[in-house]
Amino acid sequence: MAVLQRRHASGEDAQRVQTMQEDAKNILIVAPQHDTHAATIAAMIGAAGHRVDLFDSSAWPSGLGGSMLCDTHGARFVRDGSPLRYDTAWCRRLLFKKPAPAGVHEQDVGFIRSEGMLFDLGALAVMGSGVGVQRWINAPMQALMADQKALQLAIAASSGLRIPRTLISHRAEDIRHFRDREPEGVVVKPFNVGAWSENAGYSVSYATRIRIEEPLADGDVSACPTNYQEVVRHRGDVRIVCLQGEYVAVKMTHALEGEIDYRAVRHKTAITYAETALPDGLLAKLERLRQTLAIDFFCADFLLPADGGELVFIELNPGGQFLYLDQRLAQLDIARRFCALLVHGATARYQEFERPMAAVPSTQAPTRASTPSEANSLCE
Repeated sequence: MAVLQRRHASGEDAQRVQTMQEDAKNILIVAPQHDTHAATIAAMIGAAGHRVDLFDSSAWPSGLGGSMLCDTHGARFVRDGSPLRYDTAWCRRLLFKKPAPAGVHEQDVGFIRSEGMLFDLGALAVMGSGVGVQRWINAPMQALMADQKALQLAIAASSGLRIPRTLISHRAEDIRHFRDREPEGVVVKPFNVGAWSENAGYSVSYATRIRIEEPLADGDVSACPTNYQEVVRHRGDVRIVCLQGEYVAVKMTHALEGEIDYRAVRHKTAITYAETALPDGLLAKLERLRQTLAIDFFCADFLLPADGGELVFIELNPGGQFLYLDQRLAQLDIARRFCALLVHGATARYQEFERPMAAVPSTQAPTRASTPSEANSLCE
């Protein structure tokens, strides 16, 4: 869990602790045990006197530390006969791989995994409807929808945001036709980052550029659908963090030419981070995007075009990561503001939460990473 900065106790501190204890909330975080962001936020909230439960949808056989009871009085969640109720819940990240423990018969694994996944999905859907949870930061079903890249692009365009011309396909002829219309080639970007262990390290599938003269074999491009986008000449990236209508923007620049993905750049050279202001027009478009997706929190990535025009929307993540921004620019206080939003419904009381100095997941991450945040626990 996170290690928090400590201050010398004082009378004011004691009074503050007493007030917070009287105002203690029950918080639920939907995330895997090894998730660094969930562990950090849980530690910060716990240190402020609140109670935190974890719902790990990748746990075997179920992530719910309780049961669901339905009768003529309706649905409710219980644990050892007592009701389970939460003031707020945060759907940080859903995983359903559910690795089977030793001793489970191989012919039972598929059945138990499916039953557990369906139970967890059902429980989260019921909780997302308001049963047992008063308020959500990204209800689970809304978070699942908002995580779909195709939907993001469609709604971003209808919200007035500038997006790159994009084809999502596995049809070789359509892909070649799209690429042939782009004189600088196309950027190929997977829906989800994959990583594969290689000896002492791993390789990661970030965005890749395919130039117009490169061959496109039918077997390669038809193997699976993916995203093909026009090349946008840019001079930096901007990550925008949304906290229920409040926006924090960080510009990231570097000296390398021709790079297309800042996640790969950070392994090659230094990146300069600087807080940046957003124009009112862009903020209005972001609000339309957020309200259409029906979520309260997200991290969105934009390109800073070389021609100086409007920022270009690339994608958003409803469970996006922000700790690395706080590490570079401590004055942002994104983690503290997020804690206040989660506990109190607004960021104003962020000073009740200590700044995290470091974060350690509660269990070791798997050796093969198949999602962005597993491949890199701080930057997605």
